[in-house]
Amino acid sequence: MTAFIYRSDPVRVVFGAGALSALAAEVNFHKMSRLLVLCSQNRADYARRLTASLADRRVEICNASAPNMPRAAFERIVADLKRINADGFVVVGGGSPIGLAKAAAAATKLPYIAVVTTYSGSEMAARWYVGVADKRAGGNDRACLPATAIYDPELTLDLPPRISAASGMNAMAHAVESLYGIDTNPVVQIMAEEAVRRLGQSLPSVVKAPRDLEARSEVLYGAWLAANFRAEVGLEHAIAQRVRQWFDLDHAHAHAIATPYAIGFNAAAAPDAMARIKRALGVPDAACGLYDLNVRLGLPTGLKHLGLREADIDKAVEVVSAVKIEHPRPVSKADLAEIIRQAYHGEPPRF
Repeated sequence: MTAFIYRSDPVRVVFGAGALSALAAEVNFHKMSRLLVLCSQNRADYARRLTASLADRRVEICNASAPNMPRAAFERIVADLKRINADGFVVVGGGSPIGLAKAAAAATKLPYIAVVTTYSGSEMAARWYVGVADKRAGGNDRACLPATAIYDPELTLDLPPRISAASGMNAMAHAVESLYGIDTNPVVQIMAEEAVRRLGQSLPSVVKAPRDLEARSEVLYGAWLAANFRAEVGLEHAIAQRVRQWFDLDHAHAHAIATPYAIGFNAAAAPDAMARIKRALGVPDAACGLYDLNVRLGLPTGLKHLGLREADIDKAVEVVSAVKIEHPRPVSKADLAEIIRQAYHGEPPRF
C-alpha cells in the first residue's frame, strides 16, 4: 500500500428523496435564527417555496446570483447579510449561487446550508472566486464550505435534459481528473471510479426520461462522489475554466467538451486512471468513451458550438498556458495549441 494523505471536508450531508424536509431541522442543528436566502435571478419564488419551513426565521430573499460570480452580486449579498444582521443563510441552486455563497461565507464567516439543485459539486470544493478573467479574485478557505449540504433528487426532476447532461458531465470532469491528480490517493480513486460508473450509466437515462427519480438519484449520488475531492488544477480544469471565463462560454458545457481531450492527452502517462475509466464506462478507450458519451447525451463536442471563434484559439492558448498545471504528462504551449484546436472543432480526440 502506497502511503497517502487524505483529508475529509467538514460538510454535513443529508441525501435522499425528500431530504428537503430536513431543512428546518438542519437550521435548528446549526442554531441559526435570522436567515437570508440566496438564489439566482428570477428564482425568488422557487426559493421562497423551498424554504417555506423557515418562514419564521427567513428575513429576506436575495436573488442577486448570476453566472461567473460577478463582484457586484457578491457585494450585494454581503451587504444584505450585514443589513439584516443575519446569523446564517441558505443558498438554493447550482454552481453560480453556491459559488457566490462560498465567497460570502469566506468574507463573513457565517454558516450556511446549501440546497443543491444541479450536479456541479461546487458545494464540496473549499475554493471560492469572485469576478472573471483578469479581474478574478479568490482563495482556498474551508470556511467557505456549507455547514450542511442537502441533496434531494426530487429537486432535480424538472432540470431540463440538456442542462442535466452538461451538469452531469461537469461532475464527470471532477471525477476523471481526480483519478490522476498529483495529490490523488486510494480513497479518492475508489470514490471517483464509482462516480464515473454511476454518471456514465445513469445520465443517458436522465436525458431519455427526465423525471425518472431512480436515475436522478444515481446521477446526484455520482455527482456528490465526484465532488468529494478536487485534484490540483489539471489540463481539463485549466482549459474549461479559463476559456469559459475569458470568452463568456457556458460553464458546464465547457467542462463536458474539454474532458475527453484532457483524458486523451494524459492516457499514456496515467495508465491506472485510464483502466479505471474504461472499467467504469465499459469502453475500450477512456477518451473516446467520454467523447461518445457526450454525443449520446446530445451535447456539443466542440467549443465553436458554445460561441468560441477560430480567431480566439491563439488567445485561448495564451490564457491557459498562464495556469500552473499539475499533471502526469507535462504540457507545452504547442501541446495546448493542438488540444484546444481539437476541442474547438469537436473532433474525436487523437493523441
